[in-house]
Amino acid sequence: MRIRFSPDARSYVKSEASYLKERSPLAAQRFSDSLKRLKRNLSEFPKLGQVSDELPIPGVFRFVMGDYLIDYQIKGDLIDVLAVRHGHQRSPNLSLEDDFDFEI
Repeated sequence: MRIRFSPDARSYVKSEASYLKERSPLAAQRFSDSLKRLKRNLSEFPKLGQVSDELPIPGVFRFVMGDYLIDYQIKGDLIDVLAVRHGHQRSPNLSLEDDFDFEI
């Protein structure tokens, strides 16, 4: 399966990696290694996470990667990573598509 990070998720990963690198290169390397492992595992086991009821989009999975929460959707042969955040941060405000139907 292909894995795609949303612009917000990519931005967070870059920012967090930079933040960690300034403070601890080892922590930055561990973060990077964890993301690589996550991508490898998700491509093989897409339903690795738990379905999250906290988000406004049904069918979003959440995977806990150490201190980080990864929210993603499975769309055919694509895993769309919607958000990456530290567990102490507030839940992301994911935007809904204009044609989203809450009554599915």
